[in-house]
Formats: sequence, C-alpha cells, structure tokens
Amino acid sequence: METISKQKIVIVGGTGFIGQGLVKNLPPDLFEIHSLSRHSFMPSKNDITIYHAVDLEKPEQWQGIIADADWVIDAVGILFPNPLKHQTYHKNSVKPAKQLIAILKQETQPKFLFISANTGPFFMKPYLKAKLTVETLAKTQLGSRAFIVYPGIVFDKDRRSSYLLGILIKKCRRLSYFDHLRSISRLEFATEIEQILLGFPSHLLKRTVTIK
Repeated sequence: METISKQKIVIVGGTGFIGQGLVKNLPPDLFEIHSLSRHSFMPSKNDITIYHAVDLEKPEQWQGIIADADWVIDAVGILFPNPLKHQTYHKNSVKPAKQLIAILKQETQPKFLFISANTGPFFMKPYLKAKLTVETLAKTQLGSRAFIVYPGIVFDKDRRSSYLLGILIKKCRRLSYFDHLRSISRLEFATEIEQILLGFPSHLLKRTVTIK
C-alpha cells in the first residue's frame, strides 16, 4: 500500500482559540502540525502536535521551522484591543503578520494562509482595517502563495461568550445582514481549512461584501 506523505502545517498562534480548533480537528494522518506561540504549552494526552515556544520578533528561533513547511497559517490576533495589557491591533495582529510575511518572502516553499474576516458591525471597523492591511501586504509580497479566508464569528462550546452569539447569528442567516456575518463553528471552520490545505475549493476563500 502506498504511503501518503503528510503535509507540514505550521500554525502561528496554535495555542489560541482558533489555533486550538485547527489542532484538534485537522486529521493527523494527513498533516504534521506544528504550533508557534510565545509561551510553552502542555498538550492533552492524545495531542501529537509539536509545540514551539518562540518570539516572533526573533526569526532565528522559528525560520528553520517554517522553511520546509507546506503551509503557514496565521491564527494570531486579538478581537478587541486592551489598553491595560498594552494590546493594540497593530502590535498584536498586524506586526506579527508583517514579521511572518517578511520571512516567508525569503523562502520558496510555504504557502501562507491568513485568517481575515468577512465583515463586522460598525464598531469593528478598526479590526477590519487591520485585517485589510495584512491582506494587502500578503498579496503584494507573496503573490499566488497567499491565501485569505473570510470567516465571521467562530464559535464553540469551549468559549461560552461566542457560542450563544454564534448560534443566534447562524439561526438568523436567512437575513442578508446576518448571513454576511458568517457565523461558523470551530469544527466547520477547521473542515473548510482542511479542504483548502488539500487543494479543494472553499466558500471561505471569497468575501461576500466590500470592505472599505
């Protein structure tokens, strides 16, 4: 029987809410998954993901990890800024992506998958602007190696604050406004990402609204 070669997937921000959703749901028989994050992480008993604690501002710590990867997935970022923690969209979302893209430009193999957003309510405009900044940079610097996905609210029972809202929006998706918000469960999101990694189409690769 012919052995299927696994793809090497590096998830930057693999210990976060979105990253862990991918770690838990991407099939290990198809993917060798690596996680890059700032802090060490204690995986669950059956988690065979390879975790790396690195500083993204020090490429020498992680460039060798992504150099031979098939895909690098950017799952880093914040939903809302927090002045008390000195968190801003530029510092916590845009800057890490710029650092990744700069190193990926030096490599030839890895494809880059950026998790953007389809749209959001008016008060999320700064969040969407930060996403657009990264999208433009990725497309300009990496060309056809850059892939952008446009989910809405990603929800899961592990995060109650998003779960109830996500379910509500999904039930109202027959209304165009709520449909554009693209509420999606973490499992469904991971399934769509898997399709993209394997070279298949996904509706998340297209934004359904124009963001300015």
